[in-house]
Amino acid sequence: MRTAPLCALLPLVLAAGCATGRPEARLTSEPSIERAFDVINSAPEGRSLFKFLLRHPVRFEYSNTPGLCHKFSLDSGQIFLPEAYRDSDLLLALTVARAAYIYRLYTLSGLDEFISEEEELAALFQSRLAVQINVVEADFDKAKWTREIKNDFCTYVLENSNYAMAQARKEALSPDAACQRPLETLESQKVWLEKTRKAINDQTFYQLLYERDMARVRKGAMSMSDAMKRDAEVRALPVYEVYRFQRTFYDRQSDIFERFAKLYAEELRKDASWRASHSGDIERAREEFSACNLP
Repeated sequence: MRTAPLCALLPLVLAAGCATGRPEARLTSEPSIERAFDVINSAPEGRSLFKFLLRHPVRFEYSNTPGLCHKFSLDSGQIFLPEAYRDSDLLLALTVARAAYIYRLYTLSGLDEFISEEEELAALFQSRLAVQINVVEADFDKAKWTREIKNDFCTYVLENSNYAMAQARKEALSPDAACQRPLETLESQKVWLEKTRKAINDQTFYQLLYERDMARVRKGAMSMSDAMKRDAEVRALPVYEVYRFQRTFYDRQSDIFERFAKLYAEELRKDASWRASHSGDIERAREEFSACNLP
């Protein structure tokens, strides 16, 4: 990482290195994304997120594929961002922060795929960060490709958090293969998991796992070769191992869903507390974006 623009982060980097007993992993090779991290770290909402990234590094790079959205490739330890966002440090920072926040939820919960509720919480976090770094309407006017960010932000400040989450959910559930959508919801995941419990003693368990992986392949979240490999591995289990595998799988996923539900409730409480203590900042943003054309 370049020394000059990140000198303010040096204490954090050194502290992270001491805490982990190893040098801090490089988070990106792109100078513009480094500047985005500077912006994120300048705001209270972003500082703790940046510390999390130092403890749980992942690389942020630009994508060479279509889609104005973040894309996760966590098997390779990477998060990809739209090339078009390179031109605005502030809006790139919001995009990096949203993806990093989802990565944090994913890591803390143990989920094995991304769900709509993560995007909902991330929309709230991104909006709080936008308020703190004083984004103004002119920032969005210079970058027409940020319509989704602006819509979520305007809904957050002009309406409320519930409306902002509903807007983010609508986006997350809309089909868009270039952006690995539509996402599942926590409820749909629970329904699917219950089917796996009832599938004990017949062949539908294998089919349920296979169909879920095929859905991931269609969204671009998994390669066909990985899906076929996983299907072959499960079907190759000895009969006496299948029941134990099913029970372990069900119990593990149930624990993960419960952990995420608690995390989700905690993040909603944080947002409500932040809104209550920053009503003046929200009012300032409301005046700045009073002419927003909400969807």
